[in-house]
Amino acid sequence: MKNIVLIGAGQLGSRHLQALASCEHQLDIQVMDPSQDSLNIAESRFNEVASAFKGRIAFLGSVDQLHKKIDVAIVATNSKVRRLVVEQLVKHAKVENFVLEKFLFPNLEDYDVVAKLLEQHQIKTWVNCPRRMMPFYKAIKSELTGPVQFNVTGNSWGLGCNGIHMLDLFSYLTDRTDFELDHLLIDPEIMESKRVGYVEFTGTIRAVAGNNFASITSYSKEISPVSVLIQTPTARYSIQEGAETKIWISKLEHKWAWEEQTHKMLFQSQLTNKVVDALLSNGNCELTTFSESAQLHKLFLKNLLEFVRKQKKDQSINECLIT
Repeated sequence: MKNIVLIGAGQLGSRHLQALASCEHQLDIQVMDPSQDSLNIAESRFNEVASAFKGRIAFLGSVDQLHKKIDVAIVATNSKVRRLVVEQLVKHAKVENFVLEKFLFPNLEDYDVVAKLLEQHQIKTWVNCPRRMMPFYKAIKSELTGPVQFNVTGNSWGLGCNGIHMLDLFSYLTDRTDFELDHLLIDPEIMESKRVGYVEFTGTIRAVAGNNFASITSYSKEISPVSVLIQTPTARYSIQEGAETKIWISKLEHKWAWEEQTHKMLFQSQLTNKVVDALLSNGNCELTTFSESAQLHKLFLKNLLEFVRKQKKDQSINECLIT
């Protein structure tokens, strides 16, 4: 039986937990959260889907109660405490694999500290930016030739908290991480996030790497579906994300005639089991490695920090609380 630890039993953590009920491996799961209410909700959601689960599960309130050997640790806390949780887990137990939620950390210093810790203890680590696991994005990547123009638009989808997902997708499609980002088109108002103490942004972040260009936009209107447009000299892919994701494809070889496809967008409750089974079977998975994702996160965070310092006229700010 493999030891799985899930830290953070909130909205996202409970979806990770639902997925674990579908793993092919037999699991001994421990869910840790200091909030009993969160644990109760997570347990309820797990029971909704766990009729065939044959492993063990426990809901705990402190790190001290966890296994001393952990095969996979999933950290689904908010970003402010994530570094502390990683440090506590590494001190408490031998961890083979980490899966960390995004946004990784709100302070640039955290990235180097955690990187050294993971290297010192030789812990394989991935970051949960799962669009690169979607079959339709994998199919699109396999067809791309030439420079990529990548445009994302939507309303109130979280430019700060979710923008890293789109930068990760752009990185995946182009095999680049050496982006130059700008914040010239971010809206001047820094908004309060739904999570107390955190901030959110609207407007546009642009990224360039060689001849590849991205524009990632969240308008400050009522929520709308996210649309992704991927263009190369020989193909166009227009994607409207949703539970039923629509894709319109136009290619030079087909004289630019449009083809429509419909695909299922996999939810977190359908993904974590694939990640964990892959890690337990062969020590690898399709998520972004920590080193690659940390590079993208730092670029993204530096860009937002420059914007926040400019808006607040305070160059001493070294933390941007997005989650």
